[in-house]
Amino acid sequence: MRFLMRLIRHTSFYAADTLVKTFNRLPTSEPGLLLVRLDAIGDFVLWLDSAKEFRSLYPNKRITLCVNSVVYDLAKALPHWDEVVRVDIKRFGRNFIYRFKLQRLLRARGFDTVIQPTFSRVFLQGDAVVRATGAKHRIGSVGDVTNSHPILKQISDMWYTKLVPAAAGQMMELERNAEFTRNLSGRVFNAHLPVLLKLADLSEALKVQSPYFIVFPGASWAGRQWPIAKFAQVASRLHETKGWIPVLCGGTSDRLVCQSVIDQSGVSCAVNLAGQTNLVGLTELLRSAALLISNETSAVHIAVAVSTPTVCVLGGGHYGRFMPYPSDIGDGESVVAIHKMPCFNCNWHCTQPHSVGGPVPCISNVTVKSVLERVATVLSRVDNQNIALSEH
Repeated sequence: MRFLMRLIRHTSFYAADTLVKTFNRLPTSEPGLLLVRLDAIGDFVLWLDSAKEFRSLYPNKRITLCVNSVVYDLAKALPHWDEVVRVDIKRFGRNFIYRFKLQRLLRARGFDTVIQPTFSRVFLQGDAVVRATGAKHRIGSVGDVTNSHPILKQISDMWYTKLVPAAAGQMMELERNAEFTRNLSGRVFNAHLPVLLKLADLSEALKVQSPYFIVFPGASWAGRQWPIAKFAQVASRLHETKGWIPVLCGGTSDRLVCQSVIDQSGVSCAVNLAGQTNLVGLTELLRSAALLISNETSAVHIAVAVSTPTVCVLGGGHYGRFMPYPSDIGDGESVVAIHKMPCFNCNWHCTQPHSVGGPVPCISNVTVKSVLERVATVLSRVDNQNIALSEH
């Protein structure tokens, strides 16, 4: 039944997208470049080191970025493009009228070049947008089928005028992005950590008595969420030993989880800011923090981009693709706490026994002790770096 519903959905949206292409004439092309990057926050941040290169690759083009609305505030604050168009991914996948209007709008712009750098393309999202533009040059990655059925990928491959080659097999996302830039341009380009310079002043509502550390206990899926009681123990221990104030962050849906961490930690001065920060505000809050403790979320990648020491509780679902950072690139001040298992790289299709609605074993078995040891490691590394700087 689920497959049938998915087939109906794909067919109906494909038909609607065809109407955009068939009944909306292309205007005379302008020398404009549309970058399509509709993935989530963490993926977007990992792409930023490569994203800045498009200015030098296309110096004479006005660059428009088409992004997932969840990263719109951050994208608008960056200097790498001239304009940002947001896409509400949920509405784009459910609302025919919204989808039709957005694609017609992009088509009417008459971009002569559209590039989607995403490796794991999505048929009804980025691929559909590329098709709708009707641009003379439609460029994408040869990609894989992680987010698409092989048959759908064969169809969408034909919507591109050029597919940039990519090495088979798993590659860390920073390296994958650099590979696309390198193979597109023919220039030497190596992966580096993304860097986010100061975007704004921290608002009064988000200013916390220093020093403080941030705990990010939420996760996009319950199976990837380290137990609340363990986060609480870490928060309590750090407050006790360092005197730092725990600041709990996350989305609006994480507010109760964050409050539970506070209640179980017994730290009365802890602050719950879940749901009270936009992406720019979170970035600046992380920049001023002494440390971040988090599940594998976008907060980890943002923290690395602002050089905040980070410890990530990392599971095995996508191990090596998004975290940990390769040692030859340099992982800033971030380290991971893991419980190694032979089933790593399962794409989060866990086959191990675990409670329904609870964390999977590679997450739940990460100990408080191991996280605190990683905290000691990362803080020691920072101290050594500060000593080295002071000696010069």
